[in-house]
Amino acid sequence: MLVCGSGIVSSTLVAPMVEDILERGGWRYRLIKGRLHEVSGRLKDLDLILTTVPLPAEIAEAGVPVVVITELFAGKKEAIARQIQDALRGES
Repeated sequence: MLVCGSGIVSSTLVAPMVEDILERGGWRYRLIKGRLHEVSGRLKDLDLILTTVPLPAEIAEAGVPVVVITELFAGKKEAIARQIQDALRGES
């Protein structure tokens, strides 16, 4: 799940970069964009949370890997790609 404050602006801007990272890594995926308050109700269905906003402790500690992707806006795509790949492999 790709999470930002409104579920629209930031997630829409970074979605193409995230899709490219996942495709280059060979992952099959379904990218869900949403608001922070929507995450709790979807936790059981998520393999990874990609976020541009801080997460409440109960979400961050729910056992779903989390990658903060804010640095994509600063052009640090390869660093974020490594974090996403590691999280999906269970290495984070």
